[in-house]
Amino acid sequence: MDLRPGEITAVIGESGSGKTTLGLALQGESRRGVVLGGTAALRGTNLIGAQRRAARAGVIGYLPQHPAAALNPLRKVGRVLAELAHDADAIPEALKAARFDAQLLDRYPHQLSGGQQQRAVLAQAVVNRPAVLILDEPATGLDAITKSEAVAALTEMAGRGTAILLLTHDLGLARRTADTSVVLHAGRIVERGQHVLTAPTHEHTRALLAAEPRPPAAEAPRPAEGGLRASGLTKVAKNGDRLLDGIDLVVPPGRCLAVVGRSGSGKTTLARCLAGLTRPSFGQVLLDGVALAANIRHRDRRRTQVQYIHQDARASFDEFRPVLAQIARTARLTRGASAAQARAEAEQVLASVGLDQAQADRRPDTLSGGQLQRAAVARALLAKPAVIICDEITTGQDPINRAELLGLLGATLRTTAVGVVLISHDLGAVAAVADEVLVLDAGRCVERSPTAALLAHPRTAVARSLVDGADSARPEPERQTRGSAG
Repeated sequence: MDLRPGEITAVIGESGSGKTTLGLALQGESRRGVVLGGTAALRGTNLIGAQRRAARAGVIGYLPQHPAAALNPLRKVGRVLAELAHDADAIPEALKAARFDAQLLDRYPHQLSGGQQQRAVLAQAVVNRPAVLILDEPATGLDAITKSEAVAALTEMAGRGTAILLLTHDLGLARRTADTSVVLHAGRIVERGQHVLTAPTHEHTRALLAAEPRPPAAEAPRPAEGGLRASGLTKVAKNGDRLLDGIDLVVPPGRCLAVVGRSGSGKTTLARCLAGLTRPSFGQVLLDGVALAANIRHRDRRRTQVQYIHQDARASFDEFRPVLAQIARTARLTRGASAAQARAEAEQVLASVGLDQAQADRRPDTLSGGQLQRAAVARALLAKPAVIICDEITTGQDPINRAELLGLLGATLRTTAVGVVLISHDLGAVAAVADEVLVLDAGRCVERSPTAALLAHPRTAVARSLVDGADSARPEPERQTRGSAG
């Protein structure tokens, strides 16, 4: 593989195909237990060797798949950025390239949304104008508007001569930005070129493209009673900012409510309040008419009846224990299953999300982000809850596994009485499974409509911008190729 100045190379493939391993190997790095061979040459120096750190310093910028792990939780974002920058002009340029709001520089990482954390790490990666930029799933956690801005940012950086490697499941992002695409399958390149996303020749590439979601026909509303209800839900930060302001919502059994909005609009705060992980300042949450107060008396009921799937799946697993053991423990804790029964049920539900026993017996740090996200979904399903709250569960998923995951979620809705709250920037996923959509902006509900109606005729400016931003990620008829040999 050659990364050339001014060119964007996209690497696509299903979860576990080797994209992250490749991105690390090109820097001379690897995960524990992986031995590198071959050559990764940067300006004549082989990075697979003892001098790799000095050779790549300031030359290669890297955005990891899980940006929170790259941020120091005890230090404000702006202070770290100032220490990294070689000159005063570098910080404004980095903020512009990363589309990061300068007003957020005085915040700690935990005060940022997932999308804001991602842009903060990207600003750190580009602050010293690297010659090579390696981006692992840069669209994760980005709403449709910000994703469109990211397309423009990548194009601008490539236009200045930066060689960019884009490791992604987002085929729309690859179409809009890449000069050439590479398809990985089981650690091997099976296809590459400019034709890959328009006229694929390999069957695995065709399978990836075929798995891209298509909105289903609208269904008539199904009557239901009970379920999850929130009224007047408000969360006020210590500095007086209203993170949520008077949210009302209903999630009947067997129905899916999607919550969409720009990064920082309050989606994850709402999800955590619904799950009882964050105490609201005002308002209440009811499950089948009973208050889910954030206190000890209701802790067991919340744990068994409401399952929360975290946006950062890796952080939700114990890194030192096999995934299968952790999943099986859910059945024992929530339903009192025996050890043998819990293991058998865990193997079955993991298989339903595309993880075989060999993968399930591994520790979390040996699985890809997409595999861990599917394991987190399996863990929630195994508890057999009344409500599942999904915070960006399709991020990190390749089109095939994403389609299977959404199919599993749709089947769960059709065959059980579980209610689902889907927090997502992915309007394709929303169209596939959600019955109703709630649009958040600055902590307020600005629109709530049936899914088909909102996607076809959004009423508010915020909803229109989200839908238009998603439409802009669709393939263009033609695209000029950038780059120069060198």
